[in-house]
Amino acid sequence: MESQAGDGVKYIPVSSDIPHLLQSCKIRQPIPDNPTAAWKRFTKRTASRNQLKTALHARQQGLCAYCEITLENTEDQNIGSHVDHILPKENHQALTFDYDNLVLSCFATGGEIKADEKDPAPVSCGHAQLKRTNNFDESLFIKPTDSDCERYFSFELDGEAIAHPNLDSSDIDKAKHTLKVLNLNCLRLKRLREDTITQLYQIVTELQDDSDALKRFLMLELQETKSFINARKQHVG
Repeated sequence: MESQAGDGVKYIPVSSDIPHLLQSCKIRQPIPDNPTAAWKRFTKRTASRNQLKTALHARQQGLCAYCEITLENTEDQNIGSHVDHILPKENHQALTFDYDNLVLSCFATGGEIKADEKDPAPVSCGHAQLKRTNNFDESLFIKPTDSDCERYFSFELDGEAIAHPNLDSSDIDKAKHTLKVLNLNCLRLKRLREDTITQLYQIVTELQDDSDALKRFLMLELQETKSFINARKQHVG
């Protein structure tokens, strides 16, 4: 199929519907002296934490802002979620309580999946090592709130996320840097993507002689709440 923009970082539209507890905290502390301590105080309150996570979950249609897996805790994927600052609050104090700098990312703590010889770095997204330690070049990092973020990435049949082949050299550098920072090509994610793509093609092949059934299937599988939605669109959309 023709290569189209795909998965990698999912576009999260900027919203004016800011959770009121977050907004109140931002008004009180527009530029906190100690952003880490200020953020811990905010998230320690159950009401504040739950209201924010609920709002982000709805804004992102239930998907991780970075890898696009569903954020529901199922038996097969019980890794939870956490609120992630797109740009680190330690370097940008004014963005500590900025709703447009917050997304919901997979992994509650980063310790849910242990590394082994087959997959030495299975943790991705907000808790990936480079992202978690703020060890990345912000000028090269593609943010989920960038309106054109999805155009930077494409998908291979084996589940690998790559820089889109139509990009110029500077944009390729951005795509590669972002994929590395978020560890979006860890073996765990590649396998999940490959399984999704393979199953889609198998069912499409089985239904190719029944146009109505195929249309109904694609309508269900290409909903914005489906995991790896941009990869799905790229391959069977």
